[in-house]
Amino acid sequence: MNKVYALVWNQALGCWNVTQEGARRRSKSSRQLGVVAVLAALGLGAMAPAFALPTGGTVVSGQGDILVFNGSSQMSINQHSDKLITNWTDFSIGAGQRVTFNQPSSSSVALNRVTGTNVSSINGQMDANGRVFLVNPNGVVVGQGAQVNVGSLVASTQAISDADFLAGNYHFSGVSNAEIVNNGTLTAAPGGNIALLGSNVRNDGVIQAQMGRVALGAGSDFTVNFDGNNLLNLQVDAAAVNALAQNGGLLKADGGQVLMTARSAGNMLQAVVNNQGSIEANTLNGSAGKITLDGGDVGVVRVGGALTANALNSYGNGGVIEVKGADVEAQLGTQVNTAASNGQTGTWKLTSDKVTISPTAATAGVTTFSDTLTRNLASTNIEVTSRNGDLTLTGPISWKSGNSLTLKSAGDINLNGALTATGAGARVAIDAERDANLNSKVSLTGLNSGMTLNHGGRSNLGKDGQVTLSAAGATYQSNGTYYNVIQNVAQLQNVNANLSGFYVLGNSISNRVYFDSIGGNTQFRGVFDGLGNTVSGLTVRNSGANLGLFSASSGSISNLKLMSMAITGSQVTTPTSSIGGLVGVNFGTVSNVSTQNVNVAAYWRGNNSVGGLVGRNLGGSIDNSSSQGVVTGNAYTTSIGGLVGENTTGVWGLATITNSVSQSNVSGAMQRNVSGGVGGLVGANNAGYIADSSSSGSTISTGAGLNVGGLVGYNENGTLERTNAMGAVRSSGAGSVGGLVGLNLNSSITESTSSGLVIGSGSIGAGGLVGTNKNSTLMNVKASSGVSDSYGANVGGLVGNNVNSSIDVAEATGSVSAGNNSRVGGLVGFNDHGTITHSVARGKTTAYGNSHVGGLVGFNDGTLRAVESSGAVVAGVNSFAGGLVGTNGNNSSSSIESASASGNVQGGVRAVVGGLVGQNNARITNASSTGSIAASTYATLGGLVGLNMGNVRQSVASGKVNFLPAAYRQTYGGLVGMNYGELFYNGVSGQAALVPFVGFNQGTIR
Repeated sequence: MNKVYALVWNQALGCWNVTQEGARRRSKSSRQLGVVAVLAALGLGAMAPAFALPTGGTVVSGQGDILVFNGSSQMSINQHSDKLITNWTDFSIGAGQRVTFNQPSSSSVALNRVTGTNVSSINGQMDANGRVFLVNPNGVVVGQGAQVNVGSLVASTQAISDADFLAGNYHFSGVSNAEIVNNGTLTAAPGGNIALLGSNVRNDGVIQAQMGRVALGAGSDFTVNFDGNNLLNLQVDAAAVNALAQNGGLLKADGGQVLMTARSAGNMLQAVVNNQGSIEANTLNGSAGKITLDGGDVGVVRVGGALTANALNSYGNGGVIEVKGADVEAQLGTQVNTAASNGQTGTWKLTSDKVTISPTAATAGVTTFSDTLTRNLASTNIEVTSRNGDLTLTGPISWKSGNSLTLKSAGDINLNGALTATGAGARVAIDAERDANLNSKVSLTGLNSGMTLNHGGRSNLGKDGQVTLSAAGATYQSNGTYYNVIQNVAQLQNVNANLSGFYVLGNSISNRVYFDSIGGNTQFRGVFDGLGNTVSGLTVRNSGANLGLFSASSGSISNLKLMSMAITGSQVTTPTSSIGGLVGVNFGTVSNVSTQNVNVAAYWRGNNSVGGLVGRNLGGSIDNSSSQGVVTGNAYTTSIGGLVGENTTGVWGLATITNSVSQSNVSGAMQRNVSGGVGGLVGANNAGYIADSSSSGSTISTGAGLNVGGLVGYNENGTLERTNAMGAVRSSGAGSVGGLVGLNLNSSITESTSSGLVIGSGSIGAGGLVGTNKNSTLMNVKASSGVSDSYGANVGGLVGNNVNSSIDVAEATGSVSAGNNSRVGGLVGFNDHGTITHSVARGKTTAYGNSHVGGLVGFNDGTLRAVESSGAVVAGVNSFAGGLVGTNGNNSSSSIESASASGNVQGGVRAVVGGLVGQNNARITNASSTGSIAASTYATLGGLVGLNMGNVRQSVASGKVNFLPAAYRQTYGGLVGMNYGELFYNGVSGQAALVPFVGFNQGTIR
């Protein structure tokens, strides 16, 4: 409980003593009246102040003397208890005035509370050997030229209760928005502290506390503690609206700490910590300093000026400079120094909710600039952290010192600017809780330099990403594992010494020498990361069954480029072999590996599978990889692929190829093998999964009876999703040839396209997308290439031969041509018990004699529903030609529903021609045709159907029937030329109505 105190004259001491109310008072002599006048002038009486010194002082707790003499410019406050509380009407010190606190010890505390309405204006001098608290809700202003020399000082605009103060609970709180401003010099004793606490705190002068602490705190609620060394610890417990802590002068605490902190009320980034001046906390007597600028969870921190926590011309390590907040900006000209002459350099830490590092100051809203980091890496280690979002670097950073740069993120790290360090011992550390995306170069070329890469998600090396660790003593660490750094071909060959090791390629290797496959007759089981570097010039050989830079691998190979290499098989005695540019047989993972001008050729003997990157992928995974070169097979080859020879799922697991590309040209012969293939990406896909992948090189087979595809030659039980083939495809003999897949068996293809020219020669099935599609599904697919096979049996713009398979949401736009005795369609040549829905064909369809030719399907022995064709149809002698279908069905189970054709149809001598169907043996319902039809001598022409022996319902024809004079002996009708079947509720309109409804009828018409 607070007590009331009174002033009592002490005759022995010749001064007034503070004592409890009720204590015995002695009268004053006449010579002591001057002192009474002084006390009255201070507000202890009723007179107005005569000097610019504190007035109205009333001690409310503790014991002490307040001494001022007439005409004096000095006041002495003599504290006799460890704690003293004095309430003042005004606490100001004018220029030339001086207030001195005489305290029992350096740990004694005097609380001075202003109860009046004036700002505390300090323009003179204040001294104290202990701690002084000055609390004024109206504000505190220290003027230019003012000198404050204390053991410690806490100035606050927020209140503290007597009980808290006396209990040592230094808790300040309130609602004052008044400022605390220092334009003078505030100095604490060695090991002392200075803290300015309020909603708005600014220093434009000098504040120094050697071996102690300087704190500028902006908020509405603070807790101040003193540790065992009497050093101040500050905690901001509550926020203030528009809180501001700003320094434009000098804050100095060598051997100690400097803290600027602010807390905002709300989440609108209202709190601001702004330094445009100098802050120093240099190492002193081996004790490193620390500088903290803290904007809290939602605050803004703006950093300029100079921040120094070095250990130059001293001993010890450099200190730590920490800048953190929700929105942090280290301005372009910011200068930071934590260097040490006889110790370790300190660290500058920048932490923001999300981090953007821009190359120029022209970019707004960035955390800092690449030039700022470049300059300061000469004098400090730097750690930049994004505590909630991603960290993105868009500008280059380079430094010559041995200092380190650390980038941390709670999300992804996107390295889109180059990092270049040439100093000895320089380091780069990248630490992402999610993905680390290295899209630019990292080059560490100094002696004993090194890199650390940690990631919680994936590490992705972009197209332009590369890490160089080329000097002696280089180190690399990732997710806690240390890697061997390979820098020359001898070290690369020496991987054989430990096939289970962890390796990175520290720099590119170019050497025109013979190189033995890593692994020899066994397999690599470790981790090999090329870090975006290139191996070039090697001629790879192996005496074993498998051949590649690695003979076989069940480990991980990533981020590697192979260039200008030859992988050439020789004669072996093993029954099977696998040859690939990177690895012969892959059981493990391959990611982000590319080949350029790498030529792969088959062994002379033995069944071999050949791929531009991998010979056989047995249950392994291949992602984000590519090949470019020439892949050649021979008479002993079972499969040839631009990227992979065979992709096979089995006891090893699911074989996958994703996000990969082949630009290789594939050619040569292979065994006539029903389960093998020649493919622009994969020769044979056996139950494997291929997605988001493409091929663009040419695929040419010189053997007969092969499965040839622009992407996959043979696809059995496989899945293709979002794939694309663009290269030309050519085949010989009676195989299946397709722009995407040659033979598709028991498989599915979705969201896939092809655009390369397809040329067959006597194929079973030739298609713009798939040659033969059997027991399989195609969905959301498109072919835009031209397809031709002069001797082929089944030729289609999308599929040549569709057997027991479904096609849904499909489009073919290329022209289709075939020879005699063929089934040719703008979409499908022969639909054998298949189902085609929601599909269209746009290209021109052409065939010679004795063929079934349709704008959509040549011969339909299945189901067509919701289909359309618009391309012209041209057929030779004795052919069946229709704008949609040449011949529909061998039995009544075949059907056409909700279909339309708009292309013009032209037939030859004795051709059967219909605007929709040439010959109908099954059902047609809800169909229409609008194209014109024409033919030569002895032809049969119908606006909808040329020859009907089935059932036609609710259909209509409106195209022109271009019949010839009677001498040509044609039979023609607006709806049907010749009818032997049933016609129910059909109609004609337009030009089709100008000719007979049916040319010849022996069926039923309703």
